[in-house]
Amino acid sequence: MESKHPAIAAELRRRLKSGRLKGRLPTSLELAREFGVNVKTLNKAMHTLAAEGLLERRRRGGTRTIAPGGRQERRIEVIFEGYTTVFSHPFWRDIWSGMVEQLGTAGFLVVLNMLESDRATGLLRLESFNPGPADGRILLGVMEKRLLDAVVRTGVPWIVAGDRLEDSGLPQIGFDFSAGMAAAVDYLVARSCRAIGFIGQASSFVDNGALHKFDAYRKAIQRHCQLPAGLIADVRPLGGNGAAGLAGVLRRGRPDALIVGNDTLLPEILQMLAERRLRIPVVGCDGLSLPGVPERRPMIRAPLRRCGELAAQKLMAAVVGGSAVEPGWLEAVFVPPETEGPARIRSAGQIAVP
Repeated sequence: MESKHPAIAAELRRRLKSGRLKGRLPTSLELAREFGVNVKTLNKAMHTLAAEGLLERRRRGGTRTIAPGGRQERRIEVIFEGYTTVFSHPFWRDIWSGMVEQLGTAGFLVVLNMLESDRATGLLRLESFNPGPADGRILLGVMEKRLLDAVVRTGVPWIVAGDRLEDSGLPQIGFDFSAGMAAAVDYLVARSCRAIGFIGQASSFVDNGALHKFDAYRKAIQRHCQLPAGLIADVRPLGGNGAAGLAGVLRRGRPDALIVGNDTLLPEILQMLAERRLRIPVVGCDGLSLPGVPERRPMIRAPLRRCGELAAQKLMAAVVGGSAVEPGWLEAVFVPPETEGPARIRSAGQIAVP
């Protein structure tokens, strides 16, 4: 059955070009019966024609033909939090680039909708949220339930990119840090690090999905020992929070190593460690290239650009072909320094070979 959909697409294409099919098409069930296939096979053929710009499929609106030159430019609204600039922010920039390249190649118009939030809590100022006309929506760095509810009410396909939502069934492309975090902790433990601290978000007023990195850290540590509660600093990934978090950790104890939940906190943390002449390994969780941060260092790397590409692809399939937006997960992997074997870590991100 699955091999029949190219032939069905070819026949429907002939009917469209000859003018035999115009306006609203019969239902998928009716066409499936005509061709003697199941609805799934028929829908594959319809998705092919929709991707070619011959058909427009809308959920609950049926399938219609598109006259040559009559296709309107589809708009994708990108909703993001105002304290970041998606074009230049070290984390969101790569997600944005992968997303926009896919949308632009397919002829979609991208429009921006910037929201503001409370710096201390991360709660959005939703009184200013005004969704514009769009065929689909991508949410970057915003995940509050009231916003998601408002987006759902607009009635167009949507997806969250980059952040992980607590409800894993919602449309999203998120990262899974479980295996990468476990490998990073094993790497540090194998190098006699026992008191492994964490600086990053450990609580949330918005969505517990934002705590996935911390949860992965907690589970990885507990495979070896009790959680070092005094060596955990709960901070949001904003400027100044990294140094403040490290200062709090050092007041409470002396870590053998640190895991930092967001790479944007790394420069100030590494600077403070250098000023205090503390030579301990530091593992970041994004794999970003940042000024003042060694490139050759132990890190957990998330496939940021791929995240943007997949989010755009899934949303376009929903907008063009009427398919549901299914969630997807990308694994963040641990990357040790280039020099291994007899090498041992002496300082943050640097290697010394005895």
